[in-house]
Amino acid sequence: MSSPKGAASRAIAVIGMHRSGTSAVARGLQALGVYLGNDFLDAQPENPTGYWEDRCIVELNERVLKALDLRWDDVRPIDRREFAGWQMWRLRRRTMRYLRGRFARRPLWGFKDPRTMRLLPFWRKILHDCKVDDAYLLVIRHPASIAASLYARQQTDLQTAQQLWLEYTVPFLHEIAGKPLIVVDYDLLMRDPPGQLQRIARRLELPAPESSTEVERFAEDFLDEKLRHTIFSPEQVDAGTDAGSLTHDAFLALYELASDRKALNAEFWRQWEDIVLRLRSLQSG
Repeated sequence: MSSPKGAASRAIAVIGMHRSGTSAVARGLQALGVYLGNDFLDAQPENPTGYWEDRCIVELNERVLKALDLRWDDVRPIDRREFAGWQMWRLRRRTMRYLRGRFARRPLWGFKDPRTMRLLPFWRKILHDCKVDDAYLLVIRHPASIAASLYARQQTDLQTAQQLWLEYTVPFLHEIAGKPLIVVDYDLLMRDPPGQLQRIARRLELPAPESSTEVERFAEDFLDEKLRHTIFSPEQVDAGTDAGSLTHDAFLALYELASDRKALNAEFWRQWEDIVLRLRSLQSG
């Protein structure tokens, strides 16, 4: 699905698994001048600096998950054909009306909700039908850190956390293979906030900020090292199970993009197709 010709509005979707640092990256996008709206979910103890998620977009994503008979933390695979039908058509129409009224009149805007990653076919069609030029910012974080965070919050065991990471990250990523896409690692962002923001701006061809004040505020005040409770090396993924082994390989493939060790090219997408096939085998087993 290519971009609409002559699109006057550009959208950047921040995607990634829950607890990956998508909130921090979304705030960084705002510092770069990307409009994210002004009606965000309230901060919570597990995310004291805020989620930077538009309330209505989160509600709409929850409605889509409910129509699929899923919660955000269910590990059941989604068949792409489940995005067809009358109920999904109604949800797409409602979402399109909201985006057109709240965002699409702006030349550069974005949104963030981890659920979007699981629902990429739904969102790709919406953004295409809204005639916006869509780009994607995939945020990754070490799966062991995500598992630790999920365990602390709701006692999710390691195998379930790995399966959930796979179901969010792997199945539909290839749907945006032809779109502008950048992968950002949360730990690399915490290590060098200005450098990672410059990398995002360069790769997504964002206009230079009118002032450096917001970028400096983001780097110096918003990112709090005390909120990062775990740090692992990229290779430290528990690969003792089939799910763990696949999590290890998929994360390393994405980390190589985030660290600029490899390019986002045809070779990567061939590698990713193998990961998709391995996940399907795991799902059917």
